[in-house]
Amino acid sequence: TVFAIMFDRLRAAVVSLCLLVAFALPAYEGAFEDAVAKFANDDFSDTAEAIDAVAASGNPLAFPIISALGEDRLFADPDGKKVFIKQADDKIIDAATGAAVDKLPDGASEVRLNNRLRRTVEAALGGLTLMSPDPAKRLAAAQSVFKSHDESALPTVESALAQETNKTVKQAFTEARAAIILFKADASDNDKLEAVAVIRARGDQEAMALLTSLGADQ
Repeated sequence: TVFAIMFDRLRAAVVSLCLLVAFALPAYEGAFEDAVAKFANDDFSDTAEAIDAVAASGNPLAFPIISALGEDRLFADPDGKKVFIKQADDKIIDAATGAAVDKLPDGASEVRLNNRLRRTVEAALGGLTLMSPDPAKRLAAAQSVFKSHDESALPTVESALAQETNKTVKQAFTEARAAIILFKADASDNDKLEAVAVIRARGDQEAMALLTSLGADQ
């Protein structure tokens, strides 16, 4: 019957969807674990790539990992290619899985950072907290982006701005976006003029400092 045929087709579609999810999840997890493992290479370029990939992953362990890295609490074992977070209570967890670990391997050491990577860490943390469920943290993150006007945070800022419902935080996101646009090399003159208006309306010392830091040719 028609109903039997429709039921069979629906069942086949559900089975296909389940198979897609079953295969996609391990791939997603594998990509995250591969990104985390790059911290164990003791190479600044690999560390930069790992920061970007982990921050963009959407994994709930992303913030603890990047935060630990910035606070010198991220350890890596170059032999086992394993990475560990030393928590505030000195407990150790596997950075890729969140599983508890009894102790650090003998060969594990802190993941090294240079000044450029520390700035990358700060920007990544700002981006991660922009989507925090805590309005106070979102506000602080938006204010941090306003000061750094890091262009890499623009997609996250615009996404957060579009869904923000808190009036104060939404204004902070608007100002953070304006600060980024103001220093974005390929932004149009009209967009930059609109950004100037937003920053001028803020009317505090930080706004003044941002506007006066523009080059004379701008």
